[in-house]
Amino acid sequence: MKTLIAGFGNVLLGDDGFGVEVIKRMEREALVPEHAQTIEVGIGGFDLVLRLMDGFDRVVIVDAVCRRQPAGTLHVFTPGNLDGVLRPGENIDPHFTEPARALIMARQLGVLPPSVTIIGCEPLTCELGLGLSAPVAAAVPMAMETVRNHAI
Repeated sequence: MKTLIAGFGNVLLGDDGFGVEVIKRMEREALVPEHAQTIEVGIGGFDLVLRLMDGFDRVVIVDAVCRRQPAGTLHVFTPGNLDGVLRPGENIDPHFTEPARALIMARQLGVLPPSVTIIGCEPLTCELGLGLSAPVAAAVPMAMETVRNHAI
């Protein structure tokens, strides 16, 4: 089972950098499963689509996700119906593609793996600034374990 673990987010916008931080820590602490590869996507989801062209059985996406829960709350889900994400006639900007639009592009190109899991963390703030807030930073270890469990 070949897995891609992708960290989305802008590290210049506080908690928005959650996905990138999780990926960096997993790499630094050698917690990436042997059959998995990682990618720090940042905010350019086009990079994810290009990597998916290498052929994967599973993708695990890590990102900040707003669902009106307390900051630091983890959300684990599979994407729902992606058809409603784009308005009719709307194009995907490959320079700024959040996860849903990147997944649509991957599906349209025939490179979307059959298994897609999103692991999100409720942000406290996504304002200009470096580093994660305390509740989001505290969620990183649990997120790393959750990623490992879904990448196996």
